[in-house]
Amino acid sequence: MTEQSLIVIGNAHRREFGPLAQWLIRHPSIRVIGEHAEIRSAVEHDPADLTIVLQSWSDQYTQKDINLLIGHTLFRRLFCCYGPWCESDGRNRSLWPDAVRIPIRLSESVIEHELKAIRLGQDAIPPTASGDEIFSHRISPVRDVALAERLDRMNGAVVGADRVFRRVLAQTLRSLGLRNAAVPLIRLNNRDDPRPQSTERGPIHFVFHDLDPWGPDVQASLAASHHIFPDAVVVGVATMHDGGLATELADDGPLHIVPKLDPQHGLEWWLRNHIASQTGSRP
Repeated sequence: MTEQSLIVIGNAHRREFGPLAQWLIRHPSIRVIGEHAEIRSAVEHDPADLTIVLQSWSDQYTQKDINLLIGHTLFRRLFCCYGPWCESDGRNRSLWPDAVRIPIRLSESVIEHELKAIRLGQDAIPPTASGDEIFSHRISPVRDVALAERLDRMNGAVVGADRVFRRVLAQTLRSLGLRNAAVPLIRLNNRDDPRPQSTERGPIHFVFHDLDPWGPDVQASLAASHHIFPDAVVVGVATMHDGGLATELADDGPLHIVPKLDPQHGLEWWLRNHIASQTGSRP
């Protein structure tokens, strides 16, 4: 397998970038050839196949340095992987082009997608690309048959207050191969016996719980889901997984959270990796 060279700019030792840094180091198709604290140091060297900028806070890099890096890496892959404190930059700042910015929670999936594009000989998306062009570039029309076959033997439940979103998420999961049922928020009172629930096809393997809008009803439903589906992997689905939500969920036990707005690079990516971890194979 051909390795792609990578240059990392920023502080990879910060906690929010730890999982991504470890993933990059372990990836068999990536060879890290340089780590730099600042953009100006990185542009003194030849560009790599991929350049990843780790951004921890807004305005960490100047517009002048960003433009310098974009020119230096033109026709190659450049990504600014930003942490939760930079989520709003797209609304009130325009330092980085949309084609370059990636939230840290989606970074592994998007980078993997670009590695496949390199192997297929596809060009990098230009930094001037529009939103529609970016969307088309990052969506793969190929159905993962292996994932669908594995999920076809499993059962899921979609829980949430929004009926329309429950239906959309259920249809998305069915398109991936998972049979599932959509149900409203689960409400238990002191007289309810939260006995484990299952389907005619067997136990529930996954519970996908809508976390929006977070509040007492959603929190109670999430806790009830753990009780009545004790063997299921509970996955939260949220518009924005920020520090505040993480704090609210700290007492609810281990919970995987996937972004609501990008099913392919969030939900499908998580499912593929989870199945791979269970079977011992690479996604």
